[in-house]
Amino acid sequence: MLSITAGLVFLMSALSVQSADDGALGAPPILRKAPAATCTCSDARAPGIIILEGLIVDAEVTLAPDRLSINDRQATIMDVAKSNDDVKGRTRIWHTTSEKSCGVTFDYGRTYEVAVRRAEDGEFETDQCLMRRTTGQ
Repeated sequence: MLSITAGLVFLMSALSVQSADDGALGAPPILRKAPAATCTCSDARAPGIIILEGLIVDAEVTLAPDRLSINDRQATIMDVAKSNDDVKGRTRIWHTTSEKSCGVTFDYGRTYEVAVRRAEDGEFETDQCLMRRTTGQ
């Protein structure tokens, strides 16, 4: 019984010693502004935009020339359910993930409507500029 009483006395004295004005808790965190968007899109509307809708199932990343890091450019694999073109099934959509180069990211297991264009090699690619033009943002 004595140890419980001693513990309570110690707890009460410790609580009474603490003060919000003693600076022990440190300064409040500084809230910073979100960085300004670094992606700049031209006003020209890209011809031949294709809209793909489907589930994101995987990604394909490649190594940078140093063979130690990954490239910023990657392919997101979409299981296309419908499109305004004849695209169906598993499809690679190439893009960068860097904000500076107008990159985009996708979450696995989510369904997206993605604006793409065909590159010269026939592969699909997208970026923030294409996505904004189709959604009106």
